[in-house]
Amino acid sequence: MQSQLNARFRRPLEEYYERRIIVWRDEEGSFADQVEELSLDNARVLVMRENTMFTLRRQIEDGRIAHAYLFCGCRGTGKTTMAKLMSRAINCLNPSHGDPCGQCEACRAIISETTMDVLELDAASNNSVDNIRELLEQVRYPAQLGRYKVYIIDEVHMLSTAAFNALLKTLEEPPAHVVFILATTEPQKLPATILSRVQRYDFGRIPSSLMVSRMREALDDLGMEAEEEALRMVARAAEGAMRDAFSILDMCVAGAEDGKITAALTRDLLGASDREFLFGFFDLLSARDEGGVMQKVDELMRSGREPQAFLRELSAHCRALLTVKAVSRDAASILDVTEEDEARYRAQAEGVSQARLLRMLDLFMRAEGDLRFASTPRIVLESAALHACEPASGEDAAALAERVEELEARLARLEGDLQSGKLVPAAAAPAATPAPGGDAPAKAEAPAAKPAAKAAPAPKAAPVSGDAKAIWDKALQDLAKNEPPLYGLLRKERFIGAKGTVYQVLIPASKKEFSYVRLNQQARRDRIAKALSDAAGTPLTFEAVLEQNAAEKRMETVRDEAQRTLIEAFGRDLVQIDEGEKP
Repeated sequence: MQSQLNARFRRPLEEYYERRIIVWRDEEGSFADQVEELSLDNARVLVMRENTMFTLRRQIEDGRIAHAYLFCGCRGTGKTTMAKLMSRAINCLNPSHGDPCGQCEACRAIISETTMDVLELDAASNNSVDNIRELLEQVRYPAQLGRYKVYIIDEVHMLSTAAFNALLKTLEEPPAHVVFILATTEPQKLPATILSRVQRYDFGRIPSSLMVSRMREALDDLGMEAEEEALRMVARAAEGAMRDAFSILDMCVAGAEDGKITAALTRDLLGASDREFLFGFFDLLSARDEGGVMQKVDELMRSGREPQAFLRELSAHCRALLTVKAVSRDAASILDVTEEDEARYRAQAEGVSQARLLRMLDLFMRAEGDLRFASTPRIVLESAALHACEPASGEDAAALAERVEELEARLARLEGDLQSGKLVPAAAAPAATPAPGGDAPAKAEAPAAKPAAKAAPAPKAAPVSGDAKAIWDKALQDLAKNEPPLYGLLRKERFIGAKGTVYQVLIPASKKEFSYVRLNQQARRDRIAKALSDAAGTPLTFEAVLEQNAAEKRMETVRDEAQRTLIEAFGRDLVQIDEGEKP
């Protein structure tokens, strides 16, 4: 079936794109509007930077051809095609400004693949040392029609170590009539000895916007239409490879009805989820609605979607929300989405903390990897979704940071509601109208007497006056004179400030068993507190804080601020503070 589709639909697309080269202008960071034309019959779309194209063209025009080239880039960007183009250009009998004519005897022989001057080797299936030695045996023979014998080795990183060693000698001292063109998607796997003997040229990924415009031009040439969202989905699925984009477009063309490619058709062919479904699913995750999440997963599975594809989309969604949080403007260009989509991402990102988004992204990416070994993929998806609904647990830094960030976000929303008037403080609330009869005033006074029944809190010491750092330095001078061993424990520790009447130093986790334990002994704490009190002229206390507990201390501060704000807003009688297990 696929071969029939290819035979029917691929050729028109290729015919539209023959003789096209897309040049990327480095200085502008965008693609050129005018497409370079080559007089070739079967050339497909290429992506090359402008300086690369200029360099290669100048070498061909001047006749200063290097003995070995390396074309790097992701799949589907035209590396092998460019190698074939270059083999025709350097062997053409009548070139024009570095371009082959396509009409001479050498060009026609190379196009029809009836000449031995151009030999192509797929290293993925011919990677042994014997294959390379067989190829190199032909190196000493001169070209038949053109000036050079060109050896194109595709996926060169697949060669074995022995094959690379056999190729190395020829690359060091090649005959004058031989040109090697190596193509690879993973240049980091090539030995350094090979990389040092070739000229390297990189082929870039094609932006989604350019892929969409080129696919629309091709469809216009075929007399077909396509929805904008459909083409964007094809471009995102291709991941910068025009070849993959046209392969997917071929399937869409085959399944299109009435000459129009719809987003629904493209979504079905790709196994992707509806955009509205994805946003709705993430809203449920943000609200920690476990029941709604499970219902959405069931709906997803009943529709025939693949869990792995959906997890991949969830990861991409998390990445988009993290991007709009990190980038204040122009995030649409980074995400390859419209401005309307960017605004929607920003609206959804406001309700989720960055720490939680990072945790969810890690969950979905790990779940995607676990699917490879899972006998029941649905369970893996459901487990990841339920874990994403749960609050962060544990005492590690990531979990504590997430809880602190969520507390701060709640506090910020509360302050915003107070400023906007959505919440009215208890003191500003209108007094209740007394009911007829004499009992109403007595009932109104009853709540006011409730706090009086509780024991009054112990009076606190007066706030510290003066600069806390100056007081700390003065206390250290006192300890240096009268308590040198105690001063030796404190002098290298970091003073982090005063919390009320409590002066604190931060102890690294590596000193837990030494400095932290010793400084928290009651006798030493009392001696340091006395030095601080003498320096300030008011009673003070001392505390050593372990570094790994700094996040917990910050969390306590945020919680205290939240409690104080709630009490100020609603009154002490309406606020119940749970002193039990802390979040």
